[in-house]
Amino acid sequence: MRVQRVGRVGERSVVVVTRPVSLYPGGSTESIVYVNGSGVRVSVSATPSDSCIEVMNVDPVSGRAPLHVRVRIAASPSTRPGIYGVDIAVLDAREGRALASSRLPVIVVGSPILAEKLGDVDRFRRVYREKGIQYAIVHALNRLDVGVKFSDIKLLYELAIGRKVSNGTVGDLLKRLVKKGILNVGDLYYLAVDLEVARTVMDLKRARNGLRGALKTMGGKSGRMSGKHGECCGLPSPIKRVLKMARELLEKDYRMAVDFVAHTLIGVRKTGTWILWFKDYFVYHENKTGLIHYFRSQKLSSILKELGLKPGVMTEHEHYPSEKYILEHYGSYTNARRIHYLLKELR
Repeated sequence: MRVQRVGRVGERSVVVVTRPVSLYPGGSTESIVYVNGSGVRVSVSATPSDSCIEVMNVDPVSGRAPLHVRVRIAASPSTRPGIYGVDIAVLDAREGRALASSRLPVIVVGSPILAEKLGDVDRFRRVYREKGIQYAIVHALNRLDVGVKFSDIKLLYELAIGRKVSNGTVGDLLKRLVKKGILNVGDLYYLAVDLEVARTVMDLKRARNGLRGALKTMGGKSGRMSGKHGECCGLPSPIKRVLKMARELLEKDYRMAVDFVAHTLIGVRKTGTWILWFKDYFVYHENKTGLIHYFRSQKLSSILKELGLKPGVMTEHEHYPSEKYILEHYGSYTNARRIHYLLKELR
């Protein structure tokens, strides 16, 4: 659901509410737009953001709020699967002044079956927030009950988390589900077990904990630690979770713990390498850019020394990947490296 309030008429506010809709290339669907207000006379317009999306009808185009407006939307047969939009504008019917606006998300999927069975996008996102991305994808595939293409699963992934992801991130997820025996893959991906069996295979508690950490990180939320002293006292809770996991890894493999720190606190991409740590300087190389980067953080140096890591040449970590733990706790390397940006508050 998307809500945006822009204007007022006297003491009366006007709010427009839209909900995402899904359709397939060459298909059409209807969305209900809610205009809330107290007797304000308004007119409503709907403008597609892309030429491949057409607004066929708006009914009614004017009336007194509160008002339910039916917007008929179509996608041309050549439309590529993806997320598009229709801009809804609510105007003062007398003066023509803009009162409220919102973008209605239009999700174009690869087949009529996918569009029909995808269902309520808001509900799908709630499943993701409650149980993590693995379960959300499996839940969606269970509803579809048909094999789907990689591009369809990528679209589902992006719908769940609300942003673009790389093919590599989606590929990592699918590899884990195939390895666990939950998915089979040929030309298409499809469920190999029913939803209840899949639920027993997946560690939903761990997924939820990892998701909370990622969401808190993206929102810049932080927590406080009580009853302890030292460098870890008062750190944001996502960083404390990284340190807890790193301590556990240190008991198993020092270099794997270094790799975990590299892709979280240092902020190195999956394909990058933490090269050097000396004094309070951290140097790393990114294959994506071909550049060597560095930053300075006295706070991070103190934290890592207290953790038990030692400054020096750090490149060995790339041969001891912590990918299993990165994906289990954060879902992707992209989510994991966001934790690095919390350190800017500590320097």
